[in-house]
Amino acid sequence: MDWNNIDLKNQYERSQNIIDSLSFETILLEISCNVQDINASTVMAQFEADLQIRIKSARDVMRANLQNIVNDALEYRNDG
Repeated sequence: MDWNNIDLKNQYERSQNIIDSLSFETILLEISCNVQDINASTVMAQFEADLQIRIKSARDVMRANLQNIVNDALEYRNDG
Protein backbone atom coordinates (compact mmCIF):
# COMPACT_ATOMS: atom_id res chain seq x y z
CA MET A 1 0.00 0.00 0.00
CA ASP A 2 1.34 3.42 -0.96
CA TRP A 3 0.55 5.77 1.93
CA ASN A 4 1.38 8.72 -0.33
CA ASN A 5 -1.27 7.72 -2.87
CA ILE A 6 -4.14 5.84 -1.20
CA ASP A 7 -6.51 4.15 -3.65
CA LEU A 8 -9.88 5.16 -2.22
CA LYS A 9 -11.65 2.80 -4.66
CA ASN A 10 -9.91 -0.12 -2.89
CA GLN A 11 -11.99 -1.10 0.17
CA TYR A 12 -8.94 -2.34 2.09
CA GLU A 13 -6.99 0.88 1.60
CA ARG A 14 -10.09 3.00 2.22
CA SER A 15 -10.64 1.29 5.60
CA GLN A 16 -7.13 1.89 6.94
CA ASN A 17 -6.67 4.16 9.95
CA ILE A 18 -5.23 7.59 9.25
CA ILE A 19 -3.69 7.75 12.70
CA ASP A 20 -2.00 4.82 14.41
CA SER A 21 -3.52 3.71 17.68
CA LEU A 22 -1.57 3.97 20.91
CA SER A 23 -2.22 1.07 23.28
CA PHE A 24 -1.31 0.76 26.91
CA GLU A 25 1.05 -2.05 25.91
CA THR A 26 2.85 0.24 23.46
CA ILE A 27 3.16 3.11 25.93
CA LEU A 28 4.46 0.75 28.63
CA LEU A 29 7.09 -0.59 26.24
CA GLU A 30 8.09 2.95 25.26
CA ILE A 31 8.37 3.94 28.91
CA SER A 32 10.48 0.94 29.84
CA CYS A 33 12.84 1.55 26.90
CA ASN A 34 13.05 5.34 26.88
CA VAL A 35 12.35 6.71 30.35
CA GLN A 36 15.19 6.67 32.87
CA ASP A 37 13.33 8.08 35.88
CA ILE A 38 9.75 6.78 35.78
CA ASN A 39 7.22 9.10 37.42
CA ALA A 40 3.95 10.76 36.47
CA SER A 41 5.71 13.63 34.73
CA THR A 42 8.07 11.51 32.62
CA VAL A 43 5.29 9.06 31.71
CA MET A 44 3.11 11.94 30.46
CA ALA A 45 6.07 13.36 28.55
CA GLN A 46 6.60 10.00 26.79
CA PHE A 47 2.87 9.78 26.01
CA GLU A 48 2.86 13.30 24.56
CA ALA A 49 5.95 12.53 22.45
CA ASP A 50 4.34 9.36 21.08
CA LEU A 51 1.11 11.22 20.40
CA GLN A 52 2.89 14.04 18.54
CA ILE A 53 4.69 11.51 16.32
CA ARG A 54 1.35 9.91 15.43
CA ILE A 55 -0.25 13.29 14.76
CA LYS A 56 2.62 14.33 12.47
CA SER A 57 2.39 11.05 10.58
CA ALA A 58 -1.39 11.43 10.17
CA ARG A 59 -0.95 14.99 8.88
CA ASP A 60 1.65 13.79 6.37
CA VAL A 61 -0.72 11.08 5.10
CA MET A 62 -3.60 13.57 4.84
CA ARG A 63 -1.50 16.09 2.95
CA ALA A 64 -0.22 13.42 0.56
CA ASN A 65 -3.76 12.20 -0.14
CA LEU A 66 -5.71 15.44 0.07
CA GLN A 67 -6.51 15.60 -3.63
CA ASN A 68 -7.58 11.92 -3.64
CA ILE A 69 -9.93 12.63 -0.73
CA VAL A 70 -11.38 15.76 -2.33
CA ASN A 71 -11.93 13.94 -5.63
CA ASP A 72 -13.60 10.97 -3.95
CA ALA A 73 -15.83 13.18 -1.78
CA LEU A 74 -16.95 15.19 -4.82
CA GLU A 75 -17.62 12.02 -6.78
CA TYR A 76 -19.62 10.57 -3.88
CA ARG A 77 -21.68 13.75 -3.60
CA ASN A 78 -22.36 13.91 -7.33
CA ASP A 79 -23.37 10.23 -7.49
CA GLY A 80 -25.60 10.48 -4.42
